Amino acid sequence: MDDTADIAAYNIYAKQLFPYKKGYPLWHPEHTKFGEIQIGDVGYYRSGAFFRLFNAILPADEPSQQEYGVPEDFIPFQLHKYLLNEAKTVIKSHLHSKSVDTVEVGAKVETATEIVGGGLKVSCERENGAFVIVQPEADQLEMHPSKKLTQYIRTSLDSWYHFATDVLDLDIAREDILFISGAVKTDNWALGAFLRRGSACQISFQANAGSFAQGSFNISKVHEHTVEPEWRTKPDGASLSPSPSSASLATSPTAVDQSSSRMSITSLTLKKTPTGPKKDQTLFVNYYKMKRRFFRSRIVKAAAGYADLEHGGEGDGEGELMVGGGSDSDVSIGEFGVDKPYDPVDYLLDYILNYPLEDGSRVDAAIAGSTHLYALFDDEFPEDIPTALNKLKPPILFVDDGVAALACVEWAEEYDDVEEADPPIAGDVQTAAEEHPSRADDLGDEDAHESSKEDDSVDKSSGRAGAAGYYHAPLVLSEHTGGVTCVAWSPDGRFIASGSEDTTIILRDGTDGRFLHQLTEHSDVVWTLAFSPDGQRFASGASDGLGLIWDVESHSVVAVLDGHGSVVQTIQYLPGGSKIVTSSTDFSVRVWDAVTGALVHTLDGHTAVIMSAVWSPNGKWIASCSADYSAKIWNAETGEVHRTLEGHTGVIWSIAFDPESRRVITGSDDATSIIWNAETGEALVNLHEHPSPVWAVAFSPDGKRVMSASNDMTLKLCDSFTGELVHTFDRNDALVNAAVFSPDGQYVASSGGDNEVLVWDTTTGKRLPAMVGHVDKVTALQFSPEGDRLVSASDDGTVRIWTLPEEEEA
Repeated sequence: MDDTADIAAYNIYAKQLFPYKKGYPLWHPEHTKFGEIQIGDVGYYRSGAFFRLFNAILPADEPSQQEYGVPEDFIPFQLHKYLLNEAKTVIKSHLHSKSVDTVEVGAKVETATEIVGGGLKVSCERENGAFVIVQPEADQLEMHPSKKLTQYIRTSLDSWYHFATDVLDLDIAREDILFISGAVKTDNWALGAFLRRGSACQISFQANAGSFAQGSFNISKVHEHTVEPEWRTKPDGASLSPSPSSASLATSPTAVDQSSSRMSITSLTLKKTPTGPKKDQTLFVNYYKMKRRFFRSRIVKAAAGYADLEHGGEGDGEGELMVGGGSDSDVSIGEFGVDKPYDPVDYLLDYILNYPLEDGSRVDAAIAGSTHLYALFDDEFPEDIPTALNKLKPPILFVDDGVAALACVEWAEEYDDVEEADPPIAGDVQTAAEEHPSRADDLGDEDAHESSKEDDSVDKSSGRAGAAGYYHAPLVLSEHTGGVTCVAWSPDGRFIASGSEDTTIILRDGTDGRFLHQLTEHSDVVWTLAFSPDGQRFASGASDGLGLIWDVESHSVVAVLDGHGSVVQTIQYLPGGSKIVTSSTDFSVRVWDAVTGALVHTLDGHTAVIMSAVWSPNGKWIASCSADYSAKIWNAETGEVHRTLEGHTGVIWSIAFDPESRRVITGSDDATSIIWNAETGEALVNLHEHPSPVWAVAFSPDGKRVMSASNDMTLKLCDSFTGELVHTFDRNDALVNAAVFSPDGQYVASSGGDNEVLVWDTTTGKRLPAMVGHVDKVTALQFSPEGDRLVSASDDGTVRIWTLPEEEEA
């Protein structure tokens, strides 16, 4: 975090008081324009305040939901009334950090835990400190853990995000969206933070306990200092509570309106008592949030411990995503120029996402809450959360499809342990039939019959789907000892190369998968591979920051592309074969001589991680896309920017040219795809077919159609000129990881979160039988040059070669 963010009063205040297990401290306890904070509020932090988007428990027609609305297809969370519980006097008079040494009352010095009489003085002689004073005592309303909440958040997060970004026009990251599960409230308050650099000094706040809400703070400093202390009191008119005489008191002991199945507003807030004002000022909140693994995130090495993984810092960069391969080369994609609020739950989410499972696989998404940190560190809350997690090494478990949490959370006993797959056997080349005997042998007659059924969308014309669901048993290639990250087929079909997190490249015969050679010149994860047009050379890029050019016959490095300062993410030959383009997480694109390896151009201009860079088929242009929400068209001859394509409001994951080099298509985190004129930079067609991020886009080989793949579990095929939807290919509740056209455009293949490879006929829209066998995420796909076979690479450490069924004769 930059210095400005690190000394922000709201961050110091939150860091100092969060360890006291009341929840996340709000620098602004008063209402925003959205009213009092309630259990079930979905929203976000900004500058020490919580801002509601909507409430996920109240029905859509509740008056409080009317002004700004709710997400499309909104379904309220069904909260059982038993789960809402109230605790009295969780803060009697005040709370302060350890660095606050004394409290003076009038002329008498008391301990820092009691306030007596009308005067109060707080002093701090060490590092940063914070305190809050309440009047009357603060109470807590808390939603006890619900097993169903995990699934609800997982299935709802995308719609929440698109409601915030598309409907409300809010610039926010998914992982910054919170679900409020608890709140500590009072009526009157004063709070402050000591913000200091340099040597120790004494700074005091003086207030009258009977009138601090009127802002009667006085400040005295023993020593001058470079940073002023800050404090706040309840603003005039900050309470929305009516006077006791006119208030309608909510005194029912239940949490739900008994005359209706609906949750009432009063049931989600503290009840007002006949003898005092309603406590509607929110001092602390507890919350849940979810974070997904970045699509191209680094590989978690099976043998690595958590200490070997690089942890996030103090949360610098809003909407942080991690990219790269090895533990030494992660790069953050940030919303530049915005201070991210301190959020300790982010450390827990990163720990879960990076947890090294024994089978080498990785967690796809993590869910955690503020109370989970409190449960984990029951005795003393650590100052350095990442280091404490590294030392404690708490286990995780899967609580939903691909979603993990700490195994020590309150509802852990409701779930099974993490299932771990057996590691692949290195050096084996086997068919799927040998690896997975027919599953019908293990089923009763009725179950075997049911398992062989295909739904109506599956193309049965080939008749080649056996009991295990294969066309033909694929070749299973298991030489790698880590997850396989990339794969390439030579243009002449003679060779297949695969790169892995084990830092090696395996070269194989392209016809039978036979092992030819293992290449070991890279020192870190290999992320990208590309063959030259004549098939005599191939190039690789890795987390060691190098690109290497290899001779296929001699298996030796013939040139080194040395210049990137970080992970080389993509590499591609010019269609003529004379040059190579690379993109990196160092924010640059580079052009190299493909024979000598000499640097030709460095294309600087993006302000964030480059996601991809590609040549135009005619070699005139290079197109790049970035996490800075822009794409660029570069003049390949001069290295100058030709056009900057601006219009997306999220990370642009993918970019591709049409066969005539006249148009490009981009796919973005903002759930849209845009087709642009490469010459003018004009947006020609805007596609809004997905409600979730678009990971991959491509033109069909004839340029007439475009494909987009999304984590909404679908692929869309649209007319590239009109934008009209042609086909929707459904992955059946599995996130799409990769997608590719066959060379003739007849088929589209994709991989998903269910580890299956699916292929659709682009003319009929029918799906061919599923390719089943991988036991972890499929990371890469490529058709053979003839289009009759498909190679897949997976985090399970294997490469598989599949044969597509032949068409039946008419």
